[in-house]
Amino acid sequence: MNIHFHRATPGGIADEAALEQFQKQWATYQKLVDAYALSHKEVGTVLHDTLKAIHLPFAFFDIARGDAGQMKHALASTEVNHYHRIDLSEPALELAAKNLKCVPFAVELDHRDFVEALEGRPEPADAAWCGLSIHHLSTEGKLELLDAIHGSTSKMLMIYEPTLADGEDREGYLAHFRRVTRPAWPFLTKDEWDQIDHHVTTCDFPKAQPLGSTSAARQASRQPIRFSAIPLASTASSATTTKAAYSTIIAVSVSRRSASAAGLSQRMR
Repeated sequence: MNIHFHRATPGGIADEAALEQFQKQWATYQKLVDAYALSHKEVGTVLHDTLKAIHLPFAFFDIARGDAGQMKHALASTEVNHYHRIDLSEPALELAAKNLKCVPFAVELDHRDFVEALEGRPEPADAAWCGLSIHHLSTEGKLELLDAIHGSTSKMLMIYEPTLADGEDREGYLAHFRRVTRPAWPFLTKDEWDQIDHHVTTCDFPKAQPLGSTSAARQASRQPIRFSAIPLASTASSATTTKAAYSTIIAVSVSRRSASAAGLSQRMR
């Protein structure tokens, strides 16, 4: 299959500081991925099983998924026929192009702003995925992105993001992050840990889970194409649940906006 790479024109990306920061931290981030510290394997299994349940050819939209190495496995043996990926990092997209060069479906790689790319789609994708990226946005930025996803996705959205515990504020989240991850990630050098800590302190703005009940979330995990929250602790072992015990997979049935996207927006405000 052909890979179409749409590169941004100079000055086309609004947040150059965030792009530069991502590029500097790429090696450290990849070290976390390789050590399964962010539960990519477990999350990939949830996504793969959900997409396998779609028995007709579908178009898939992916927002900021690193080098697409894990996504390649998540999409294997599914009915996907078109994969569209957006990222602010051109080097990450270059790696994605290499990882996806032999896949049996069309690949479109977009180096530009998320909302701009979503609103520029000629037709909606069937399913969309957003992993470990939306929590970097402000509340208004989150809402703007979700609205753009809703307008460009026809059936299903899944999100994997760190979330706040019930009653927890951002300062509590940051304290929890440091308390849990510093001893759990001994493979990082001091400089690498300081880099991660700086990134989380300056860039992480998680919101509360749409569903607070673990039992309800586990029930929802058996029927993933609905509005539901699946705490990472219910899908991953304690050895891999380290980025925040409150990381959550959220599945939204996009066609039911009043019960899903609107409810998610209300919890974000």
